[in-house]
Amino acid sequence: MPLRSDWSTATCPIARSADVLADPWVLLILRELFSTRTRFDELREATGAADSVLARRLASMTEAGLVAHDDPGYRLTDAGRESLPILHAYARFTRALDPDGPWGLTISCARCGAIAASADWCAECAAPLDADSTRWARRSMGGEPFALASGSAA
Repeated sequence: MPLRSDWSTATCPIARSADVLADPWVLLILRELFSTRTRFDELREATGAADSVLARRLASMTEAGLVAHDDPGYRLTDAGRESLPILHAYARFTRALDPDGPWGLTISCARCGAIAASADWCAECAAPLDADSTRWARRSMGGEPFALASGSAA
């Protein structure tokens, strides 16, 4: 029995997107793929997912067209890269809930260096914050800004 409804054929775009992206494991896997971790063992270690959970999620993400499997790892597809503003919105929402929290992700514009004040556009230079123009600094990865995955296999 499924744990939730199947919205894959819904006419509502939010319901259809939720059918693909509303699983917390999927969001964490996307975070790691954007962070250039592409191998199964890297994804398992970074997310804490059990092998069976990770394998099922990667299979469903591949079927949905978010990722492609290229030995020795996985890469984001164009559709997968389109999820970046959603991850940014989650990060911004969490900061809004607890502004003084110990946040381990800083999002900045690679073009001008400004810290992101939006999920999808740089407020300073008005450029889109896509995978090619965004830098993340993750405390869990040393805290230094780094370029996001471009979608090519690692």
